Amino acid sequence: MAFQPAPPGPADLARLVRVSLGQEAADGLIRDARVVGVFDHSVSEPTCVALACGRVAALGQEAEAWAGPHTEICQAGGRYLIPGLIDAHTHLDSLFGLEAFAAHALASGNTTAVSEMAMVAGAWGIDGCRAFMDAAQASPQRVLLTAPPLVPPFPAWETSAGLDRDGFNELLNHPACLGVGETYWPAITDGEERAQANYAAALAAGKRIEGHAAGARGAKLMAYAAAGTSSCHESISPEDAAQRLSLGLAVQVREGFVRREMEAVVPALKDLPESGQVMLVTDLADFDDLMSWGAMNPLLAKAVALGVAPARAVAWCSLNPARYFGLDRLGAVAPGWVADLVLVEDLIEFRASRVWLEGRAVARDGKLLGEHPPYVYPPEARATMRCPALTPEAFALPANGESALVRVVEASNPTITREGEAVVPVEAGNARPDPAQDVLKIAHINRHSRELELAVGFARGWGLKDGALASTVIWDTTNIFVAGASEQDMAVAAEAVRAMGGGWAVARGGRVLASLPLPIAGVISPEPLPGILASAEACRAALAELGCPLPRPFLTAQTFCFTGLPFLRLTNKGLVDIRARKFVEVVK
Repeated sequence: MAFQPAPPGPADLARLVRVSLGQEAADGLIRDARVVGVFDHSVSEPTCVALACGRVAALGQEAEAWAGPHTEICQAGGRYLIPGLIDAHTHLDSLFGLEAFAAHALASGNTTAVSEMAMVAGAWGIDGCRAFMDAAQASPQRVLLTAPPLVPPFPAWETSAGLDRDGFNELLNHPACLGVGETYWPAITDGEERAQANYAAALAAGKRIEGHAAGARGAKLMAYAAAGTSSCHESISPEDAAQRLSLGLAVQVREGFVRREMEAVVPALKDLPESGQVMLVTDLADFDDLMSWGAMNPLLAKAVALGVAPARAVAWCSLNPARYFGLDRLGAVAPGWVADLVLVEDLIEFRASRVWLEGRAVARDGKLLGEHPPYVYPPEARATMRCPALTPEAFALPANGESALVRVVEASNPTITREGEAVVPVEAGNARPDPAQDVLKIAHINRHSRELELAVGFARGWGLKDGALASTVIWDTTNIFVAGASEQDMAVAAEAVRAMGGGWAVARGGRVLASLPLPIAGVISPEPLPGILASAEACRAALAELGCPLPRPFLTAQTFCFTGLPFLRLTNKGLVDIRARKFVEVVK
């Protein structure tokens, strides 16, 4: 489908007027619907909604002419009609194909999603972004995009496929692109040249600049806003949200797979005057919710449970993001507005029974209508794993004596690490992991180099008694991360991931226990979502059997090497103290 709805031409305008005046049959008719008004936060009595030319033509008492011989009629039976839901900040460029996502998200009323592209850019560069944009255009859901600003985020520290200035400008000027993707605030406050050039280009093009202001306060947040940043999805407290709103930043309250902040933030926002600057976003939908309920429907339900008026909650997920991104006539059930519509059972759980996209019925009772074959990526998508075969010797870490004092990356929570230390045994000049004190060996391998390039370190918090795990789904480099209780099993897990073109693997005793292949750019599976989740659960269960206590170990794996958050991170070039902004030695 087209990335954005085409404006009506003269003939369509004339037809819209005739249908609105009751002079002509409508294309679609929704009878006895309670319309949720996002402008005045109202809920109407049961009424009739006429559709024509992909737009809402009229609302009110049914005109005699509206029900023609070819009019598609829906009996709403007093259910509630809301605008199509818009996820203003998500990440759809890893794990699943867009058709697999739409089978659940669009079917539950998430008609538009604005996705980052940092993962596919880090995995496959400009070619990956081009292919992903083609996939977005082929998706049954409306998927819009932001240009990844810093690939990799910190070139002095880490390596990825890369995106040069010409590639960035190509993406920024694409009709599907709404602006610059989230830029970590230190890049702006430190005067990083790429970041400043990206901001200037977006401002010149009149496009949005998505923020990532985790930990930024006071003068630093002020400078970040002054540079042109237009939003932030990292508010974790009422104080964070209030300060961002006061500086003119849109507050995107996050509730999804990675983090859940609605409970902490929404109560402070629910009674403020409506500014149009508040939105609810997933930052990647929770997979269990997506399968059973929908992408954004749980966010609406939670907002109402937290005391937000239902119509206001709907506006936060429709009108506000549409206006923020300049999506004309999107996000409301009103005459002349695009007929992206969702019929929900109630204003408590917001479960969808019907979905329309530009006036076309696309889903009923949680199932998409019609056939939606998956986008077929070019063969090059399966040839992005370039590093050589991995052996146990690759994970040796030189040290003297019989033991060594080492720095340890400790998992403080699923996204934050801290620095610790441990004394580990040294055998034949190699510092070894010590699972007895929960100290594993970790490695970060540059998968884009045909020469072996990696860094080795130690970690605590994984709990493995033996075995290893490996993953290419790591922010934002999409290299290979491996952690294990022995170099032998580290090699088995990492080599399994390399050989299958990317994904997850768990190994023990020289064999692979479970895996999730992600062969498309090393980060995307071509399988339907239930199959992906079944393989992911098998990997999680295998890790639990090895002693891992983490409830979502592969989320921790995604973030364990991520240089956009504090404090100690292992990149393919070495161990980095993020706060001090310098490399540090593993062996003290």
